[in-house]
Amino acid sequence: MVLDYEKTVDELAEKAGILPEFEAEGGVYPTSFETKKALLKALGLPADTPKEASASLRAVSEKPFKRALPPVMVVRREQKTAEIPVTVVAGTKKGALSCQIVLENGKKLSVKTNLSDMPVSEKATIGRQKYERRALKIEVPEQLGYHTLSVSGDAVIKQGRTMALIVAPEKCYMPEMMQNGGKPWGFPVQLYALRSDRNWGIGDFTDLKEMNAVAKTFGADIVGINPINVAFAANWETASPYYSSSRLFLNPLYIDVEAVDGAKTALKKWKASAGVKARLKKAKESALVDYATVGALKTEALRLLFAAFKGDKDFDAFCKEGGKELDSAALYQALSVFFVNDRGLHASSDDLDQAVNPVATVEDLVLKKGTGFKSWGKAYASPDTEQARRFAAENANEIRFYKFMFWIADRQFQAACDESKKQGLEIGLYQDLAVGVASESAETWGAQELFATRLSIGSPPDMFNANGQEWGVAPMRPDVMRDEAYASYRRILSANMKRAGAVRIDHVMGLVRLFCIPRGEKGAYIKYNVEDMIGIVALESCRNKCLVVGEDLGVVPDFFRGMLEKAGILSFRVFRYEQTNDGRYKPLDSYPKTALVAAGTHDMPTLAGYWLGTDIEIARKIGLMNEERAIAARSARRKDRFAVVESLSRSGRWFVDSRSFEAEINGKELPRRFVEKLYSYLATAPCCLLLVQLEDILEQKEQMNMPGTNTEYPNWRYKLPKTVSELYDDEKMKRFCAVIRQIRQS
Repeated sequence: MVLDYEKTVDELAEKAGILPEFEAEGGVYPTSFETKKALLKALGLPADTPKEASASLRAVSEKPFKRALPPVMVVRREQKTAEIPVTVVAGTKKGALSCQIVLENGKKLSVKTNLSDMPVSEKATIGRQKYERRALKIEVPEQLGYHTLSVSGDAVIKQGRTMALIVAPEKCYMPEMMQNGGKPWGFPVQLYALRSDRNWGIGDFTDLKEMNAVAKTFGADIVGINPINVAFAANWETASPYYSSSRLFLNPLYIDVEAVDGAKTALKKWKASAGVKARLKKAKESALVDYATVGALKTEALRLLFAAFKGDKDFDAFCKEGGKELDSAALYQALSVFFVNDRGLHASSDDLDQAVNPVATVEDLVLKKGTGFKSWGKAYASPDTEQARRFAAENANEIRFYKFMFWIADRQFQAACDESKKQGLEIGLYQDLAVGVASESAETWGAQELFATRLSIGSPPDMFNANGQEWGVAPMRPDVMRDEAYASYRRILSANMKRAGAVRIDHVMGLVRLFCIPRGEKGAYIKYNVEDMIGIVALESCRNKCLVVGEDLGVVPDFFRGMLEKAGILSFRVFRYEQTNDGRYKPLDSYPKTALVAAGTHDMPTLAGYWLGTDIEIARKIGLMNEERAIAARSARRKDRFAVVESLSRSGRWFVDSRSFEAEINGKELPRRFVEKLYSYLATAPCCLLLVQLEDILEQKEQMNMPGTNTEYPNWRYKLPKTVSELYDDEKMKRFCAVIRQIRQS
């Protein structure tokens, strides 16, 4: 009986796309029986008992035969023909079948055939009725887009006779200048880190506009930015740009309040008050972004501007286009603020026992009770409950205020995008699309069937995190994505591509699989329909004329990079990861042309911090490493410095001063020309894109984010050491960029 139960769970897990094992730091890890059950439950397939497992397996097996057509088919225009599975009553050898395709533009295409010309691909018996799936061969429409296909015929079952037919291109969009051999380069910036004499202690969209001009001045064609999606109004300190409430709208913290129409008059008295002056001074002078102070100041100012707002046709259009997703995002902000500020909820010992984090403090629970919808009770379990709708009606003006904030952010970001075109940047703004959203967020609150909120996306064990990482963001369910014809995923892609010249897909391996961690269990990988996902990415890329880069760092399936290259998705190559098994750095001619090359990322130490070992000492100090591992890391880093010197020396780029060789090679001193020599070296790579971090040019030692930490390290808070306007006259900027520009243009 036990063996039969385990076999049923294994078969169910396979059908649900749960991989039976995975490779990670330390070897091959089998997916345990308990993990499989927990993952299955989170995916809507309970298997806690043999009876549940059998029922779930039966439901999954029968599901394809309960519709005449699958919910969606993603096909490539270049493949010319496609086979569509059609479910019919078994035993019907002849009979006419009609098919109609309605293109996105309204044009109709018709196909007529006979069952005798449609081979049987699968059979099933449900109850007393036998069914067959037969293959309908069609010519793929020439027009790219989201079309519909329907079938009719006496033998065709009644349910699900219409499906989405998505016709995608083989490849993503590529700018003409890159097709002609151009090799653009630019700056990836953390928008919050930009400093100016004008901003309120956090980089904003006006600073971003100015960065376009900086890029143009130095001959760059790309300005990259971190994800800029909706933060939590009830807790602005939730700073991670990869942990947002919604990927469909923008973060109001990046609004330049004083650039809003009417700000000079509406804010004059407020800004003149001693309290506001003191808080502004504190936020602006802080070395770290003070999200709580900045959030409070900008919210107060925007409320004053909203009070004076008389309406705008563009605002009305924005609200109409945003639809129910905008309604939900604004309502979520209003409700979370209401619960935090007005309800004064407190955590009990029972709450602590039920916490996701077994070592959570009372303060953690209080924080969670305001921002997380699961703490609001059944009355507010979704935006569609009677109580939630009543709250929306009674607080319509408050919800309109949050829409106003989203609208202002949208308009100012549009102005920054327009500025990149005005400056003539060949690529322009390079946005970052996060792999997920917070498990309890506006996006998941409004689509709980789609998101597996009992799971967290993360990563398996690695050298820095022996237990792996749990990111707190919820995965979409692969089956529900197909059931809704990827509609939600398409909206997210479009929202983040529509104004960008390029998009980086964070953790692009999520197109094929995600490491998902159930509460209280170890994690495992869940598969996604990679052909469908890549096809939709390519379609949205071409529609929006947006270059696509896939962040393919970490554990990458052997076949996957070939798929990305075939689809025109650029690989993401980081110099410090490109090493052979013996620790040597790979020569640049081994890098692919279809790739972006960089020295590091926001999750890695800056070049100065790397050379000086700052990251190792911080990891030891905050407990991320014990002393034994820190000693090993210091030794490995010394060997790595030698490897860097050897790699650059092969191209005639010696940078260590012989007079202070020991101090420099041991990381006691930073070689004066190290950063410049490394970037001049990377500029010669065949890769079609190059990114140069401002933190490196300015020799900043602090890294922006230290994976595996939360409050132990000030993640996403460090500001750049110089203002945006100071970059124009910075001698290192002038020297570095002149060298890089010359090499990339040669």
